[in-house]
Amino acid sequence: MDAAAAAGVLAALAPSWSAAVVLASYLAYLAAAGALLPGKLVAGAVLPDSSRLHYRCNGLLSLLLLLGLSALGVYTGWMTPTVVADRGLELLSTTFTFSVIVSFLLYYTGLRSRHQSSSLKPHATGSFIEDWYLSAA
Repeated sequence: MDAAAAAGVLAALAPSWSAAVVLASYLAYLAAAGALLPGKLVAGAVLPDSSRLHYRCNGLLSLLLLLGLSALGVYTGWMTPTVVADRGLELLSTTFTFSVIVSFLLYYTGLRSRHQSSSLKPHATGSFIEDWYLSAA
């Protein structure tokens, strides 16, 4: 790989606002679809306090709706069919940056948690790396 190609790859790795908009749109869609689309409610594993979380199994419907909305966006000219491929490295670095920020927010929130229920009780060990990796909760 020559220097010009390496510089092009490094430039493409920089997070961008357009990649952030694509990522935010996708995450907003997932949140809305997960909350609004119908699906069978399934009980999760038993938590230490004997309660259970319930999950809506609507993944296939969410995928089909996403594909349909994407096709509609391409048909109307609102987006290109290669939006992910065109911004692949930008999306990679933007997603990584977003993940690190969310991890630190979870770490901070976990350390400050005063909840005593077993699923919310902080489990800080004093080791920054271990607590950050486990998000202190």
